Amino acid sequence: MHNLTFGNTYEKCRALPARTKSLSGTQALQPVQQTMSLKPEVDSPIVKDDSERASKVQTLFWYGVTDTGRVREHNEDNFAVLELAGKTLFIVADGMGGHEGGEVASRIAVETACKLVQEEHVLRADNLDLVERAVQEANLRVREEGANRGSDMGTTLCVALVENDVAYVANVGDSRVYWIENGSLSQITTDHSLVAKLVAIGKLIKEEARNHPKSNLLFRTVGNEEAVTVDTFRVPLKKTGTLLLCTDGLWGDVVDEEIEWVCSREEDPVSAGDWLIDLARENGGKDNITAVVVKVR
Repeated sequence: MHNLTFGNTYEKCRALPARTKSLSGTQALQPVQQTMSLKPEVDSPIVKDDSERASKVQTLFWYGVTDTGRVREHNEDNFAVLELAGKTLFIVADGMGGHEGGEVASRIAVETACKLVQEEHVLRADNLDLVERAVQEANLRVREEGANRGSDMGTTLCVALVENDVAYVANVGDSRVYWIENGSLSQITTDHSLVAKLVAIGKLIKEEARNHPKSNLLFRTVGNEEAVTVDTFRVPLKKTGTLLLCTDGLWGDVVDEEIEWVCSREEDPVSAGDWLIDLARENGGKDNITAVVVKVR
C-alpha cells in the first residue's frame, strides 16, 4: 500500500517554546512524521557481517509544513510525500498566477509527479530519469490546464526521490533542495532566476540578490514552455544529515546560516520545520513558506 500525503491548507497550531529568543506562533499544515528503513545500495561493497550491515541501514524521519506567511492572502505552495516500497518521494512546489492560477498549477504539478512516480518506479531502474520524467509530465499537465483556462499559470517544482542512501533530485524554478551535514550546508539545486544569473557572473553578491526588486523573475518554470529543461542531481545521504526542500518564502527570509543552525541543532524534524517557519514569519513572512525536513538516522 502506498502512503501519500499532500499539503496546502493550514490551521493554527501551538506556539513554539522560547529557545534562544522568543519566536512567533507556528501555523502548521497537517504535520506528518513517518519512518522508513533503507537498505544498502545494490552496488555498495560486500557487507561482511551483521554489525557492518546494520551500520549501513538508515531510517528517514520527515515532516512537511506550509504557511501562508504574513502578507499573502492565499497559499499557492503545495507539497507531498509519497512512500513506496523501498523508496520515498518528497515534492515541493510554489505556484505563480494568483489564487486561481498558482495554487492550481502547484497542485497539478505535485499530483502529476506523484502519479507518474507511483506508476513507473518499478519499471524504471534509473531514478534520475524517473524524477526528470515526473517533472516533464507535470510541465505538460500544467501547460494543458493553463491553455484550457486561458491562463499563464506556472509553478516551481523540486523533487527528491530517496532510495537506499541516495537522493535523486530534480528541479525547475527557484524552490530549493539543501543537504546539511556536520555543520555545513550545501545548496544542491540551482535557482532558475534572473538574480541567480547575476550572482553567477559577479554582478550581484548573494545578499544583494536576496532583496533585489527583480528577485521573483524566473526564466524557467513548470507550465510556461512546451518542453522544459530539468536539472537533476544525485546526492549521497549520510546518517545524522538533513535533506531540506523549501520554497523561496523560506530561504528568502531565512539566511543559509540560520537554516544550517536550526537543522543541525534540532534532531526532531517537527521542531526543525516549525522553527524554520517561525523564523521566516519573524523576518517578514513576505511570501508563502513551505519546508519539508528529512532527517537521516
